[in-house]
Amino acid sequence: MSVAKDPVWEFIQIDDESVRYVEHGVPHERIHWHVHEEYELHLIVKTHGKVMIGNYLGPFSPGNLTLVGPWLPHNWESQLAPGETHQLRDMVVVFKPDLFDGAALVFPELMQFTRLLEQAKMGIEFLDVPFDKAEENFRKIRESQGVTRLVNFLSFIDYLNSRSTRVLSNMPASETKDASTVQSRVSDVVNYVMQNYQTPIRLKTVADMLGMTESYFSRFFHQASGHRFTDFVNRVRIQRACVLLRESEDTIADISQTVGFHNLANFSRQFRRIKGVSPLVYRKKHPTLVRER
Repeated sequence: MSVAKDPVWEFIQIDDESVRYVEHGVPHERIHWHVHEEYELHLIVKTHGKVMIGNYLGPFSPGNLTLVGPWLPHNWESQLAPGETHQLRDMVVVFKPDLFDGAALVFPELMQFTRLLEQAKMGIEFLDVPFDKAEENFRKIRESQGVTRLVNFLSFIDYLNSRSTRVLSNMPASETKDASTVQSRVSDVVNYVMQNYQTPIRLKTVADMLGMTESYFSRFFHQASGHRFTDFVNRVRIQRACVLLRESEDTIADISQTVGFHNLANFSRQFRRIKGVSPLVYRKKHPTLVRER
């Protein structure tokens, strides 16, 4: 993912409707570091890889659901095998930045979404929305028009407003492009982790990559990404473990080894810390969600 250049401005025309639905596969021309004036509600259906939103860099996998505010640069870059393609990777809903402000003058109940929309200006990830629930709501929006589409959209936003979230970027959209050099260096580290998560990753190795001491790199990475380096590595591994728990019949012990945890107890402890449930409970709650289309 190139972050050394300013994001490409993407024009989205939604003059004749309140919300617009878009979807695409991978590879696709829309997959690039870009920015637009609308809010974007984005669901990943296929593949795993890395996402950049503002100055946030992290892993994604199917079920990743985010809300990105106006003028906040973003991109999702999939890790694909040679020749690998998918007809549908992204389900997206975009809406104008003044949609709720204007409507709230007539329908004051819409003011309840103010906090959610403010947080989205830094990018937010929804943490506890089941994949099938998210996909169902996107399909309802896609398959409806006019007032029915608007009602389906508002119903989904109302549901999301009650879910757990985390803010992703710690830098306002207006300042993000000025941090391109820092983000390019962090992106190099993210690339390394995502390509080598199955093997031991040593702090000294990545510090040497950037020509830093271990202590300086630790402070640099934490400040630039919002994560401690060891925690970030664990999150990448757990994210990949979630994919294997959903898509494979491998044992939990085998999955632990595959994603780079060579101690099953530590794997279970980190999984519960990050996902809130044990690997076994996660597998039972998420039967094969990623289907061929």
